[in-house]
Amino acid sequence: MLTKVDNAQIETALGEAAARLASKGLLVPGDTLSQRIPEQDAFVSVQISATRDVTPVFEWARLSAPRQGLHHRIYSARPDVGAIATGALPWTSRLARLDLSMPAVFDEQVRHLGIEAKRVNVRSMERLMEALSNGANAYCLDEMALCFGMNLERLLMNVEILEKCAESFILAQAARDKVKRIPWLIRFIANGRLKKDQRDAAARHLRGERSIMKAGY
Repeated sequence: MLTKVDNAQIETALGEAAARLASKGLLVPGDTLSQRIPEQDAFVSVQISATRDVTPVFEWARLSAPRQGLHHRIYSARPDVGAIATGALPWTSRLARLDLSMPAVFDEQVRHLGIEAKRVNVRSMERLMEALSNGANAYCLDEMALCFGMNLERLLMNVEILEKCAESFILAQAARDKVKRIPWLIRFIANGRLKKDQRDAAARHLRGERSIMKAGY
């Protein structure tokens, strides 16, 4: 296990983030939350526990070590990603069960999650890593959803945006309402801002620095 003087503070922040998502019913027992700690060449993860009385167990791993597990592979493949949530997000998981991708239907979605929350049929880890190369921050796998953020604070917001958008999209589909797409110019501008932020985050992470939240839309 990696030991640094500020690890206790890092674990406390991650534990509080996990508790926040669990209290809102967005993550359930067994789901996982993790955070990149670039200044330590590491990432730390925690699983949502079945009860609040259980002391969370934090697992640390070196980013430069041989890749083990999904989160480690994602951090290696996507240097812009600073935090990851994997699990059965209630509405996003319904997209997978309905075999649907969520297109660009909300400007906030495009700005922070990408132009599509893609449905990915996972047959191999290589296929999944290839799908993640499109740079989006949300995906629907066979049995779980993936949501990324450039840092932990952004991830918390992204999970809530993803669930809000997925709920609205699915209810509209169920009501057989016509779902309008975001005009291409808005998609282009919003997604361009996301990609700019991702390039900055990747550069910071590769320098051993944490990415920062950007003010405004």
